[in-house]
Amino acid sequence: MSDTDTRIVLVTNEFAVVTKRIGEVCESGCEHSVVDAVKPLLEKKLEMTLPFLEAVHRIDRPVSGCVLLACNPDSAANLAQQFAHGTVKKRYDAIVEIRDPARLTSGGRLEHYLLFNRKKQKSVVSPDGKQKNGFKRAVLTWETAGMTDRYACLHVYPETGRTHQIRAQLAAAGMPIKGDLKYGARRSERNGGIRLHASRIQFAHPVTGDVVTVTVPVEAPDALWSAFPGDR
Repeated sequence: MSDTDTRIVLVTNEFAVVTKRIGEVCESGCEHSVVDAVKPLLEKKLEMTLPFLEAVHRIDRPVSGCVLLACNPDSAANLAQQFAHGTVKKRYDAIVEIRDPARLTSGGRLEHYLLFNRKKQKSVVSPDGKQKNGFKRAVLTWETAGMTDRYACLHVYPETGRTHQIRAQLAAAGMPIKGDLKYGARRSERNGGIRLHASRIQFAHPVTGDVVTVTVPVEAPDALWSAFPGDR
């Protein structure tokens, strides 16, 4: 299987959905850029050069999964507006540590107020649960997809797009993501990543308006990812 087969999930003349690997960033023109890595693959697939190629959203460096790229400025503007208006729907898969089995129900909703500390590169949850100066409301829903003795796999649906939102909110709820030392995980992962994968994205085609839904599986899933059911 070629790199194109695993990295390019969907491509049109307007946009592409690609797989970001752990350690890559979404900005172009810098080291370990997913945009720069996939550009020659996209150009080969489309049989054309792409003078414009830009990620229209971001996922964290230690996170894997789908990233939506715009192939021209008009599509970039349209897709950016969809994100700004909250009409883009995303699903993440998270493997979390089980600290209190009683708290792991079939699912739930989390609402917090977060403040991102740029110096520490970490989001802080309002300790009393109330909005304070600079804190922004963060909301997500989650459902349990499977469990082992030590871990649970959750499907997570963010309703807002705050920095490190899923990581901070799950940790605040006593469910830190495996490998995420910054938010309380017991130990790191060998590859430097965390067990959080952007697995699905839904948006409107920037030209036709048709609903596009793309599911992106984990690349080369190991035994732990494979222990959970799903469409990865």
